[in-house]
Amino acid sequence: MTLTRLVLRLGGTTFTKAMIADIKIKIGPRTVWNCTGPRIDAINAYKGVATGTNFLTIDFTERDATGDVRPKEVGGFDLTTMNDDVTVEVTIAGATAPALSAIAFMTPPQGNPLIQKLVYVPASSAVAGKFPVQIFPRGALIKRVHFFYGGTDWGAAANGNMNRLEVKKSGLVIWDAECLEARFMQGEYRKVPQSKLYVYDPIMDNNVSGLVTTADAASMEFNAYLAAADTLNCYVELLDLPGNI
Repeated sequence: MTLTRLVLRLGGTTFTKAMIADIKIKIGPRTVWNCTGPRIDAINAYKGVATGTNFLTIDFTERDATGDVRPKEVGGFDLTTMNDDVTVEVTIAGATAPALSAIAFMTPPQGNPLIQKLVYVPASSAVAGKFPVQIFPRGALIKRVHFFYGGTDWGAAANGNMNRLEVKKSGLVIWDAECLEARFMQGEYRKVPQSKLYVYDPIMDNNVSGLVTTADAASMEFNAYLAAADTLNCYVELLDLPGNI
């Protein structure tokens, strides 16, 4: 079968999503998904996926993609194509007698080797200004890049500390937008901007033909502009072969 999403249910005496310090999804020994509970929640909320106190969704699909079922479900883990087991590791910190279960959504085999990955890229700058973030997609298709930052949050009519992002492919600018501009455009397509989060979203209109192809790119550049020194926690959504990144 093809695994398209997991819904984790939290229980026990004291156990919240803030206590999920890390979730790793592995194919054999290779980590292909890596994120914390609160940040997965924020990514889901940006996409308009429901969030609940005791539930956390890990979604490998593009629920709102236009067209038939294929663009919606591409990215699911077709287990018939896997040479290794798929495992989910949840690191819990500070909980009291936690209980955790999962509901798996499965569909028939897709015959599609691509899976959705969430790759973590940490970065930091000790000064304000233009700051290159080193993201190496190695031929994968880029769906989105989520930049979590720790500095001043954005406001209704103001940029956040990460106030602008420039993306270049083979030296040509394919995205250049301030935080305020990006949030307005994303809101037009019913995306929901989240606190201290800048999202580069080439498929904000739900048209997956906008995925960024990197196999033909001589180079990819992601240049963040910061109003002050900051630490960025970047999460790259990719469609990729299991063993590539």
